[in-house]
Amino acid sequence: MTNPFKKLIRNEELPEFLKQKVMDDLEFIKLSMEFADLFAIKYPETINSILKTTRNNPNNQ
Repeated sequence: MTNPFKKLIRNEELPEFLKQKVMDDLEFIKLSMEFADLFAIKYPETINSILKTTRNNPNNQ
């Protein structure tokens, strides 16, 4: 199977600003995923862990 993009762009180089834009977009997506992970998974797990610790502590008043 041949790469169809090779047919469209043969020996041309992409402009540097376009390469940078793609890299910036990828960094933004990665940052968004890290925020989602932080607030959807890690934060609730931390709160759950704290609540379990305080409920199981017999010295708690």
